[in-house]
Formats: sequence, C-alpha cells, structure tokens
Amino acid sequence: MDKLNNIKRGLFVLIMCLSISLCGCGSDGKSEKTETSPAEAQQSENISDEEITADSEKTDNTTAAEDQTKPEETTAAEAATTSKPKTTTAEASTTKEATTKSETAAPEEKTESTYSSNEYFDVVETSSYLNFIGDTTVVHKVLAKKNVAVSATLLAYASDGSVIGKSSDDITLTEGKYNFFCFYFDGDISGASIKANAQPREDSYMTGERNAVEMVQYNRSGDDLYITFEQTGDELDPLASYKLLFYKGNQIIDTEEGYFCVSAENLNGKGSTDVASIWVYGIDFDRIEYVFEP
Repeated sequence: MDKLNNIKRGLFVLIMCLSISLCGCGSDGKSEKTETSPAEAQQSENISDEEITADSEKTDNTTAAEDQTKPEETTAAEAATTSKPKTTTAEASTTKEATTKSETAAPEEKTESTYSSNEYFDVVETSSYLNFIGDTTVVHKVLAKKNVAVSATLLAYASDGSVIGKSSDDITLTEGKYNFFCFYFDGDISGASIKANAQPREDSYMTGERNAVEMVQYNRSGDDLYITFEQTGDELDPLASYKLLFYKGNQIIDTEEGYFCVSAENLNGKGSTDVASIWVYGIDFDRIEYVFEP
C-alpha cells in the first residue's frame, strides 16, 4: 500500500513538474511573440523612412514658404549689389590713359605775337598827319598789358624797297592804362610802307608811383591851354611826365608832352595842385586825352 502511495506521489510530482514546465514554455512562447520579426522590423523601418521623408519635405516646403514670404529683401539686396558695379583696376587705368591721350592730342593754341598785338600792349588806334612845315607824325595809341618799359621803331620804305625814314620812341606802360608812341619823319611818307617792331627795355630810373598825378580840368584861352593837375600819390618821380592827345572829332590831330617838374613844379605832395600852361597855336581841337607816364 505504501509502495502504491509512493508511486502515486511520484506520478503527482512528475505531473506537477510537467505542468510547471509547460507553464514556463507558454511564457517563453508568449515572450517570443512579443519580439519583432524581421519582416515587421523592415516594415517599421520603411514607415520610419516615410516619416523622415515626409518631415524633410515638410521642412523644405516650410523653408520655401519662408523664402517666398521675403522676396523684397532678396530683390533689394540683389538690386543693391547690381547697382554698384565694381570698376576693375585695368578698366580705370584704360579710362585714365584714354583721357590722358585725349588731353594730349588736343593742340595748344598759340597766339602769334605781332607789333600790333603782343604780350606788352595792343595797338588800339593809329593816326598820321603833316605838321606846319611838312614833316610827318605817326601816332600809335596802345593799351598796356603789363607794367613795362618798351622801345619801338618804325622803318619807312619806298616802293622800290629803299629805306626813306626811321623813327623810334620809348614809353613806360602801366597795366590797363593807355599810352602812345609818337614817331617823326622828315617830309611826307604817306605813300611809304611801314615796318614796326617793339622790344621791352630795362627802366631802372623810375622811383615814383605809376598813378601819382591826375588831370582835374582844362580850358583854352586864346593860344594857351591851361591844365590843372592834382598829385594823388605819395611819391612823384622827378622825371614823371604828362602826355596829351588832341582830337578833332574821332581823329588824333596832334600831341604834346612835358615834365611836371618843369610845367607843374608846385606839385610837392599828395593833395597839392598846380596848373600847366601849354601853347597850342594853330591846333584846331575839340577835346584832349591825358596820359600820366611815371
């Protein structure tokens, strides 16, 4: 009986062990079912790739949308870049060379210097006339361009080319003021051809001012012309002179000149006045022009 019971107990224990083993296998099978199969893993990876692609496309679309929301800024930047083209050094050098060549190619204008128009004066009026003994006086009125002393010479030629007269005159010019050369020839040279030249000369003797005396008024009484002078400068050169042009209408008909120290010796300082008396017998004039020569 005991042997039978022991057998029963042994069978019971075996059955229980088998039950326990079977329960453990079921648990393992369930656990194996929870693990992902290769197919399921591949499918999961495909799904993840699709999600990543979708997210990427979404991001690209978002970026494109953001770019489209700012077209003016991009265009303005591009326009600013386009509106300021850079000039290369080669281009600048070429442009400078072209400009230099253009300036170099331009011919320089050269003014021909003649007796009538030169760097010292311009001849503005000429006149010639015979005096009462038949000699010829030629007058050239000039407008000074510089403060300079000038010597001029006239040569008179006959029709056969022979020289029939020569005359010279020296004057001191004051820039912007009128003066005149006066040339004297023996006899009538109205039919002669004239050649003239002028050269500057040194004048180291002038010590006074260039505009030291003015003519205040003049009047004629019989054969005498009275001219009132006033000293307007502080210093009057001892050899300063007055020169007169006599006009009849618009024609120069005579000239006169003299020294202040002789004809107006009472000019002895700024503001002082004196009267010069000039004999004008036989001169039919209606006005005079005064020239101060230092």
